[in-house]
Amino acid sequence: MTIAELLSRRDSPGWLLSGMLRQREAAVILGPSRCLKTSLAVDLGAALASGGAFLGEFAAEQAFRVGFVGGEAAQAAVMSLAERRGDLAALEQIVWAFNLVEPSGAVNMHRLSDWIARNQLEVVLIDAADLAPMTRRAEAAQLRALADCCLAAGATPIVCCRTRKEIKPRAMDAADLADSPCGAIARQWLLVNRREAFEPGSGLHRLWLTFGASSGRSGQWGVDINESAEVDSAAGQWEATIRDVASIELEAAEVEAQTLADRLWWRLRCVMQQIDPANATKLKIRELSGMSGGKFGVTWDRMVADGEIVLAPGGMSKEPRYRLVDLAEKIACSPVHSPAAEETEDAAESSPPEKKSQSSPLPAEESGPLSPLGTWFGDCLSLTTAELLALSKEEQKKTTPSPVQSPRNGPRRRPKRKKRRR
Repeated sequence: MTIAELLSRRDSPGWLLSGMLRQREAAVILGPSRCLKTSLAVDLGAALASGGAFLGEFAAEQAFRVGFVGGEAAQAAVMSLAERRGDLAALEQIVWAFNLVEPSGAVNMHRLSDWIARNQLEVVLIDAADLAPMTRRAEAAQLRALADCCLAAGATPIVCCRTRKEIKPRAMDAADLADSPCGAIARQWLLVNRREAFEPGSGLHRLWLTFGASSGRSGQWGVDINESAEVDSAAGQWEATIRDVASIELEAAEVEAQTLADRLWWRLRCVMQQIDPANATKLKIRELSGMSGGKFGVTWDRMVADGEIVLAPGGMSKEPRYRLVDLAEKIACSPVHSPAAEETEDAAESSPPEKKSQSSPLPAEESGPLSPLGTWFGDCLSLTTAELLALSKEEQKKTTPSPVQSPRNGPRRRPKRKKRRR
């Protein structure tokens, strides 16, 4: 045949899921054990049988006749999932068969073909997790026989199988498919793996979902599945959320940055707890922490701003010493907000100006509570912005220097000029 004759015979199959899965092309759902492959297969079957959306995002072209074949383990997983899902009407349209023990052999293949024809199935989901363990070549031959039997009967096979080795949490790719026995039959695939380890008791599964096809279609998303352990609860029993890769990478970067900041915070706190108070200068603390200048500066400024690192009592020496504020001391120094005080402040603000002027004038030091800076740093002067601007330049020079910045060690000296030799 010429290429023109070959293209004229091309019959492009229809879609099962728009842009993702086609009809009459063998598909596989591949992933390590315990990563919800059976649950995803059931959700896919429910979407195809009802004409709904897979994972609430990928719409089916129409309602198809769907059959599900599996073993005893698949039966238990399907029954548990059916109790937690709210759309039992979609699951009622699937024909279930949980007697897949040893599909090899002409007799079993003939029974599978008759079962497909009798129920007029268009899609057959096969959970191959319960197949007897065998060599890689024998497993590939068995999966090929199952796929060929379904295609010959006019149904699209979707085989759900697991990898032969466990994979760490990451996104799977075509190389993982090539190492699996089901790679020989896959013309389109859904690769499932965890993004992070599952926390027992949380009920939250964070997965990677990668799809592709031999024709070049591909895509990748994150899937967050929330499983509720309570069967009787009405909300949150089985909820799936699709996320794009950009948002997942941004969230991972934020978590990594927060983890690094917390680790540096703990390191600097441990140094402050163990250092000799007589040597607790900023330079010595940085040397003992082993941090770079940028990391130390950010962590130091954060702890100073939060009031966790303050000047040590004893006045300003040649180099200021610092100390770590205990949690109880920090709570005691922090202002307490009470409803009664807030009501008093609101009433004072709402009162007219002439009533405010009648109140007895008090000095600035007695009119309100001491500033936290005055409490932590001893005799340091605490001024408002208006008071600071009202001071003359001569008075500003006499004010106490900032407790966070080190004062200069005396006036700056001019360098000595070298004498010329004649």
